[in-house]
Amino acid sequence: MSHGELRKETNCLNCDAQVDGRYCKNCGQENLEPKQTFWHLVTHFFNDVTHFDGKFFITLKSLLLKPGFLTEEYVKGRRMKYLDPVRMYLFVSFAFFLLYLAVENDADKFKYSDDPALVHGIDSLIAKDKGSKSFNMNGVKINGKNVILFNFGDNYSHGLQHYDSLQKALPDSLRSDEFGRYIEKSIVGVANTYYQNPYDFMGNLLDKFKHSFSKVFFISLPIFSLMLTLLYIRRRKDFFYVSHAIFTLHCYIVAWFFLTIKTIIEAIVPESIVLTSSLQIIIYLGLSVYILIAMLQFYKQSVWKTSIKWLILIAIMFVVLLLIQLGLLVNSFFAMASGGH
Repeated sequence: MSHGELRKETNCLNCDAQVDGRYCKNCGQENLEPKQTFWHLVTHFFNDVTHFDGKFFITLKSLLLKPGFLTEEYVKGRRMKYLDPVRMYLFVSFAFFLLYLAVENDADKFKYSDDPALVHGIDSLIAKDKGSKSFNMNGVKINGKNVILFNFGDNYSHGLQHYDSLQKALPDSLRSDEFGRYIEKSIVGVANTYYQNPYDFMGNLLDKFKHSFSKVFFISLPIFSLMLTLLYIRRRKDFFYVSHAIFTLHCYIVAWFFLTIKTIIEAIVPESIVLTSSLQIIIYLGLSVYILIAMLQFYKQSVWKTSIKWLILIAIMFVVLLLIQLGLLVNSFFAMASGGH
């Protein structure tokens, strides 16, 4: 509740309607004096933060301990006690990525420009591969460090002019079509960037992919909702697409929370492949079981029917997520192009 001073005038400053009481019935704005003291701003900020915190922790507790319950509450219209699902999703995902980008350094492991021995070794390997005709990728060890090198082949490694001359020399039946030329010119641009900076190319590629990772959730969210819509198509009178979307948002919030905990653990505990793999397995299995329990609670079908639909959902979404990540990785690869068109 606000502690500002009420205006003596009864016209709303926002919409000019008559105000009977503290709030305008037309637009909902409080009829307060527009001039506010610094103390009022401080108390207003404190009230908003504590109000948000209270709803946030109540919502998070319900999500984690009662899968499917919060979606059921939302659909029934019991919403004031909890944080709005879209607002909750944006807050949790934003918090995760601030943390993730701050502590994750996987891309830095593939940047070698600060190591003279690695630079010399990479130069030697590139010199050996210069006559190669076809594209290939090699994983090698130099001074005990894993290095990933690309060889784009003669068709792509000498700039656009060379590529265009090769295309013109071919008969019409063997020339690439318009889409093929677009892709191949992009590869020429990537090759150009790579030969300018072969030492940090892989690190920069992973860095671009890391910054696009949030799109995996953004793109897959409506697909997940659509899959639920199709799986429960015979109950479309009870559950609309929006109902499935709210269910999906709640599941994704829990996924963000799990990923945040994983990131914190990996930042605290010394680097370990076993730890990383174990955490990933626990998260995927835990989230899958969470979705099953949530579906049982929210859709209220038998364990047998729900289990079948759950298996279909998990299998399809696994493929969808894999394809989205692959697509984003390819997009990050082509984003490395410098003057490729």
